[in-house]
Amino acid sequence: MSSFRHGIKVCAAAAVCLLPLNFAHAGWLTSLAREAGQAGKAASHIHPNLGSIGRAVEHIHGIPGAPKGALAAHATPEGHWQFANRDGQVFTAGTPEEFKHIMPALAPGAAGGAAGETKLSLFLSEDSLFENSKYLEQLPKDAELHIVTESGAYPIVRKVDVKAPKYQASISPNISLDLADHALFGETLSYLARPLNKSNIRTIALEPGSSKALSSAPHIDPATKAALVDQIDPAQLSTSLRALRGQTALVAGRVENGKLFFQPSKGGELSHELAELRAAAGDNDVNLIILHTDAARQPGGRNWLWQKVSVGGLDDALSKTTFGDFLEALGAKRGGFKLTPEREGSGRIHISAAPTPEAQSIAGHASGTAGELLSHVTGEAVSKAIEISARDHSSQSEIDGQFIPGIPTYVQIPYLIGLVVGLIAHATTGSWFERLWPRAPLTETQGKLGYLLKWLPRTLVFVLIFLPIAGFPALAWQTLVQLWVTVTAPFRWLRRVFGRAEV
Repeated sequence: MSSFRHGIKVCAAAAVCLLPLNFAHAGWLTSLAREAGQAGKAASHIHPNLGSIGRAVEHIHGIPGAPKGALAAHATPEGHWQFANRDGQVFTAGTPEEFKHIMPALAPGAAGGAAGETKLSLFLSEDSLFENSKYLEQLPKDAELHIVTESGAYPIVRKVDVKAPKYQASISPNISLDLADHALFGETLSYLARPLNKSNIRTIALEPGSSKALSSAPHIDPATKAALVDQIDPAQLSTSLRALRGQTALVAGRVENGKLFFQPSKGGELSHELAELRAAAGDNDVNLIILHTDAARQPGGRNWLWQKVSVGGLDDALSKTTFGDFLEALGAKRGGFKLTPEREGSGRIHISAAPTPEAQSIAGHASGTAGELLSHVTGEAVSKAIEISARDHSSQSEIDGQFIPGIPTYVQIPYLIGLVVGLIAHATTGSWFERLWPRAPLTETQGKLGYLLKWLPRTLVFVLIFLPIAGFPALAWQTLVQLWVTVTAPFRWLRRVFGRAEV
């Protein structure tokens, strides 16, 4: 029995330790962000009191061979600019004359160097781009700008002759994002870093009259080992998506006037309201990806999403790709995507990925060979834009933190901690439980099997129910008893010594 308790203690402790781990690997986008973040963390002890500019200082300190003109920068609410070099030396400027002394003060060796070294490369804090963006015009026009976040730094592009937002972040070579809303910017970065888990993405074909019920796991083609396309009757969409709770559904079709046009295997084109599709996904907690295509044909026979990933030159192991990698690969075939995020409410975010006007012009003049190749990459149709409806960062973090799916973390974490604490104080919890449910003795007629059948339910109730409830009180009581024993130990020793002397 003692060895059984010891095994349970080890398993429970291991479960608590493994709870926050993320087993999914990321692709190049996440790897780049992770490496940049680790570089910043490695230097986090250098300048802990620099405030808002500190993260940017840590970032440039972690860049191998950073140019002398690379400086951290932060705009204060008062309209002054703080600049710092990789060593944490800070210079404050508020006038054009003071701006001329930035380089001599922070990078004196670069002032007389080559032209490439004298060009400023500024790594800005997030507050400078959002809360204090009105002061960005004070910066030198030829300075290279970057925004520094928890996940890394991203180049900033100044948009000319365009109303606000005037600044755009290049998240990757083919993904850009307007710097308009601070919270939505963070939500978008969080979504792009999510792992593209092959087992949780289901390609859906809208097929009227389909009687097949969706399973919680994809069906695999025994010949190709690829996930097969699932068919859903549009009339049964809400009911069908319940089986995909927590997963990602991918739907393709031609989008016009708020409707998704699709062509089933038999008959002409039909349409479905996009609002109803988004509502069904939200009601069933399904992440939804809609590929806007020129044709209304539905995917079938093979899961062309996975073809897209492999032909696009990404890692062969799908567990090492992210949604950012997926959008980057599709954007590369369309000349680049600009993302437009917005809130959907109820813990969800909506992201639209559409080609920029320049990219649309390039795509419009694409050759037939390129179009044929792109069609092959995406399987059945050429995607020209992407629409995403998914959980926001807070909701996704809650799901990721659940050791047992469907049970909130604010219930699971106290439960697991109480279980471990109860095992630590098993001497007290065991004696208490013995009084509530005394152990039945083993009789000769009962046999070991009969005793086991009585012992197992009692042990399960003790471990799964009693320990989490009585763990903290038992540990507190056990601590008080030990404290009392420690405090009274000298008095008991004196009593034994002098008591024996009197005898």
